[in-house]
Amino acid sequence: MIGDAVAKMLAQAQASAPSQGSRASTDTQGIDLALWQTLVESGVPRLLRPESEGGAGNAFRDASEVLQAAGMYAPAVPLTDTLLAHLLLSRSSIDLSDARPIRLRIAAPDGAPDVGAPAVVQTQSGDELAHLLEVDPWGDELVMTWYPLADLSSPMVGATSGRSLRSTETAMVQGLIAMAGASVLTGAMMQAMAMAIEWAGTRVQFGRPIGQFQAVQHSLALAAEELAASRAALDWAAQELEVGRPMPAAAIAKARAAEAAGKVAAITHQVHGAIGFTAEFSLFRSTQQLWLWRDRWGDEHHWNAWLGRQALAAGPDGLFDLITGEADQVIARA
Repeated sequence: MIGDAVAKMLAQAQASAPSQGSRASTDTQGIDLALWQTLVESGVPRLLRPESEGGAGNAFRDASEVLQAAGMYAPAVPLTDTLLAHLLLSRSSIDLSDARPIRLRIAAPDGAPDVGAPAVVQTQSGDELAHLLEVDPWGDELVMTWYPLADLSSPMVGATSGRSLRSTETAMVQGLIAMAGASVLTGAMMQAMAMAIEWAGTRVQFGRPIGQFQAVQHSLALAAEELAASRAALDWAAQELEVGRPMPAAAIAKARAAEAAGKVAAITHQVHGAIGFTAEFSLFRSTQQLWLWRDRWGDEHHWNAWLGRQALAAGPDGLFDLITGEADQVIARA
């Protein structure tokens, strides 16, 4: 229900954008203030905070649906980053109003900057609109640096500036970002597939819709297989997160979705032909999401390598338990 409600909000915002110019009608560079206010009033940014803080606790399956909606509609708000940042801040005992979005900057596995992080968002008067949370989850301990809006020139000193958390929290955060990336990718693939199927049913060549040609049907069937596998892996990852077992399900979900993203993007563009590459066409927005989130927070090569190292460490006797997430020992950081 939460996912459906958010999807409707984002769909309405997308539908009104051509006539109202969602970005032009706001006081910001690249953010839809009206949509953000609607999301805030519904409590969506605080979804993963505890109930005592206005959230729903570890509702990762609901969060996955919300993030899939974000992948489908690519809203002009940093919804994915803010949703995750609120959870991380909550676990560091930081509460704040959700009236402003939060930019989440997560270091890449190789230490490179987070190329997909939202850019600085300012009002026309030059004032900063969003908070900033920097996270490095790839070391032995989780390190976060919190830049509240009140002082962006230096990190907040005290409990959250460079605070190190235990290694189990590192595994949780790695699982969280992998699940989030898989969710956005899955939503973007769903939208691209829906557009390709509609196009195949309406685009006429040689006197009939192209969807009636066996070659097109075969290609769409292959893309549907990739999407179905990604959704199955994602559903498992969200369930495992809710019971405190983030790995290996989240790693599998992100690896599977990232691998599928390239195939689905190629097939849906083949179905659309050259028009799919034009910036004015909706498919362009979906494939932008696919290319961005395929790499952000670890691509399929990173997570497959992580899984391979874990499998080698588990050995033949522990491989099945590793795959099913039933290993007795906590999965070591790779």
